[in-house]
Amino acid sequence: MQKISSYDIYNLFSLTQLNSDGFFVKNGISRIKNEYTANIFRLKTDLNVEQCTNENFSINPIKIDNSLYYLANIDSKMQLIKMSLNSDYKKQLTFGDTASNLTSSKNKKKLFFKTTKMFTVPKFSVNKFPKTRYINKLDNRADGFGWKDNQTLYYLYALDVQTRKINLLKTTYQNFKILDVDDVGANILISRSVFSNEKSISQIYQINLVNMNKELITTSDGNFNEAIYSPDGKNILLVGNYNNYGSSNTFSLYLFNVSEKKLINLTKTLCDIEPSYNGGLATDFVQNRSNQGIKWLNNHQYIFHATHHGRSQLYLGQNSSIQKIYDDKTEIYDFSILDNKKLLLSVSAQKVPNQLIIFDFYSNVQKLIYDPNEQFTLNHEFCSSYQFSTISKDNLFNINGWLLLPNQKRDKYPTILYIHGGPHETYGESFFYEFQFLANHGYAILFINPRGSSSYGQAFEKASVGRVGKEDFSDIMTGLDYALNKFKYLDQNNLFVAGGSYGGFMSSWIISHTDKFKAAIVQRPIADWHSFYGTSDIGVRFSKNELGVDLYDKDGLNFYWNHSPLKYVNNIHTPTRIQHGEWDMRCPVNQSEALFQGIKRNNVESDYIRYPQSFHGFSRNGLPNLRVTRMNDVYEWFNKHLN
Repeated sequence: MQKISSYDIYNLFSLTQLNSDGFFVKNGISRIKNEYTANIFRLKTDLNVEQCTNENFSINPIKIDNSLYYLANIDSKMQLIKMSLNSDYKKQLTFGDTASNLTSSKNKKKLFFKTTKMFTVPKFSVNKFPKTRYINKLDNRADGFGWKDNQTLYYLYALDVQTRKINLLKTTYQNFKILDVDDVGANILISRSVFSNEKSISQIYQINLVNMNKELITTSDGNFNEAIYSPDGKNILLVGNYNNYGSSNTFSLYLFNVSEKKLINLTKTLCDIEPSYNGGLATDFVQNRSNQGIKWLNNHQYIFHATHHGRSQLYLGQNSSIQKIYDDKTEIYDFSILDNKKLLLSVSAQKVPNQLIIFDFYSNVQKLIYDPNEQFTLNHEFCSSYQFSTISKDNLFNINGWLLLPNQKRDKYPTILYIHGGPHETYGESFFYEFQFLANHGYAILFINPRGSSSYGQAFEKASVGRVGKEDFSDIMTGLDYALNKFKYLDQNNLFVAGGSYGGFMSSWIISHTDKFKAAIVQRPIADWHSFYGTSDIGVRFSKNELGVDLYDKDGLNFYWNHSPLKYVNNIHTPTRIQHGEWDMRCPVNQSEALFQGIKRNNVESDYIRYPQSFHGFSRNGLPNLRVTRMNDVYEWFNKHLN
């Protein structure tokens, strides 16, 4: 059996965007072209899998009669393509601006999509005669995109499948996302984000496509991100919240009666459970999720995806009853409904990168249909994990964690404590490539969900607000101490710590408050809340939401400084490597610059690696060659400091 190397990321595939016609997207990475790939496949009636497209990047498959409509990357822009499923016929239907958000009416007579026209280059271009960038909005940048402008235009189009005519329905300066279309294509659901100094608000509107009247169907200050019509168009399922707790708000399931104009919280009326609706787990593997976690089975029954205590669950709802139908130790990347009792699931587990299964939820029988990584799995080692739970130091919460253990037999294993981002992300039962790589090379990986993590309910998720660096820090150290005591083969003389984003904040906070670790890797951190406030694309709102006070409140500056790792930099004695993407707009590079300078001036061993052309999430979706380089940099640093 071969060990998993950092370069094996090019040899693994994930499956997403499943639909009821059996089509899905197979995602991979081209090492030669240094880019991501995506192609459409279908599950045939004999349950064999067939590839449908061979473009470098094709997504959003919609089958209508014997044709497949989808978006493909043509000359670096996404365009709408029509392809015959019975012949070699293929036609490009759109040209020019990038198309996105392809959606169909339920009778499949109309297709809808959005295009975007930008008038300025978003990020770090070089021109012979450059122009100034005019900014008059608080939200003037976005990580993963670059600089925004006030001139960007968004277009809503409809394609009549029979006549093949494409009609422009709406032009707006306000960005929107198409969520769903009713049966006949007469009404459409869109979401639109509104930003204030304190909140990120996402509202859902129903637009009548005959008179283009727009109706707000959610609360004016709520945060709703998903909506879908029932087959008869009489009801709408939604996922969202009333924004009571800002970025630490859990999401609930709602029902909107179209005729009565009434929004009902199903979470409260149907059950006492408190999962996070359609929340994904922290992972670095999957690409191109559909992020569609609610589906109508018929006009009265629906199925929804939730995460609970670090794993996926599926529920079947009808009227005033709800039933849990799936609760394995997996993450569901995506699912679709095949018939009134069978689902198509794309699932991942800590030792299973990804598989496609048919799940009969009435008989509770699963059948493996397709494993895109079958050959790789036969020839490579995957390390096993062990879940554990302990009580927080203040006895308020259970703290859950996992230990990923190398397969090689040793008396002692060097151990890396890895901290997730967010802080409202969550670790769990999902394949994590970097963890498997490090474990395959001899490191035990310890990952813990402290308070603030999602999937444990509202009280747990908001418990970190105004308390960052306090009980969350205690939870992580309590989990570490418990694991060291329970698993005697963990080497207490070779402990390491790493984390990115909030994990970067926490790893730098940890090494400024304890000398327990042999070495640290701090990735894209928040080191100074004061400077983060004015330079991050989310700094003003996020800082207030997480710290509980605004920078300009009375004593706000002192509060921000007291919760900043940079204040305690003189206490850092741990050899530290810092990693940061140069295009990061979420946690800008000034955070790492200041932290590196502070550590280095005290003659503590430290270095700082900047990754070019890389945004905040580059460890998950950045340039593939730099993802490999970053993992090798992690491994090299910790190896250097082994006893």
